[in-house]
Amino acid sequence: MAIYHCSTKAISRTSGRSAVASSAYRAGEKLVDDRTGLTHDFTKKEGVAHSEIISNFDVKIDRSELWNMAEQAENRKDARTAREWVIALPDELDKQQRQDLAKEFAQKLVDKYGVIADMAIHEPSKHGSDKNHHAHIMLTTRQAMLDGDKVKLTNKADIELSNAKRAKLELGTTQDEIKEVRELWANLANRALERAGKEQRIDHRSYDEQGNGLKAQWHENNAVTELRRQGIVTAVSKHNDEVKAYNAKELERQAEKQERQPVQAQGEVKPTNRLDGLLQQRDTQLTAQEQARQEQLRRQAEQQRAERASRQSSRDSGGMER
Repeated sequence: MAIYHCSTKAISRTSGRSAVASSAYRAGEKLVDDRTGLTHDFTKKEGVAHSEIISNFDVKIDRSELWNMAEQAENRKDARTAREWVIALPDELDKQQRQDLAKEFAQKLVDKYGVIADMAIHEPSKHGSDKNHHAHIMLTTRQAMLDGDKVKLTNKADIELSNAKRAKLELGTTQDEIKEVRELWANLANRALERAGKEQRIDHRSYDEQGNGLKAQWHENNAVTELRRQGIVTAVSKHNDEVKAYNAKELERQAEKQERQPVQAQGEVKPTNRLDGLLQQRDTQLTAQEQARQEQLRRQAEQQRAERASRQSSRDSGGMER
């Protein structure tokens, strides 16, 4: 089942992070932070399927030079030196299709904000879900321009401005901007799934907004993920496991309810007047939409049951769930 995930966060000095270190980790490279003198070596990191720098300039951009330049452009102790977007890539697509999709999204962000992107695609963890393909896209917080054959960082990108400054520029709030980007990702991913001949779709709206009766999971950060790999239960992982079980049962319940519900044939009741006819036409349209939605829920429930059966089989045989 295609999973929707598109989140963003700032990489700032407040949390003791640097753009150089963050890029080195995501790309699995060795980079030296000129500002701190620290060397960040992640060349032994596994699972980096692809990485590249994306810009609108026809020049080669060195990863180390880019992020050292981003660090040197900021003087404040609490400066944001990069913005990261994390997206879940549909497992239904093949490796090249996922790479093309991630690059398309990164290019859209570059075009939208006039920045430079550093994209790294990560394969699923050996100790986690084998469908967790995802991409980290780091953006410079400042717009980029070409000075001769050299790249320069200039003004802060629109998304990095305060809401007060954005209001003066009639840009709306940062929160609204993030919602637009989340919707953009859903649209791009769904088009990619359609081109690949896949039926699955993702939805950027919350479960409450969709009204599908499902519950949302809590975000699992690196610490929670590492503890989960060690078999240690945390409040977050426990909550998410309970939510997964609840959603699986809810999908089954909705699918079974739909199967028991008789389908009324179109035109079964002859309208007695024009108003009745319009009302019947509206109800028929709503019924068709509901049937389509319930059919999708039924397929999701079947997949959930198959995955649970597979996990149970793995546990019974003494294997480790991936």
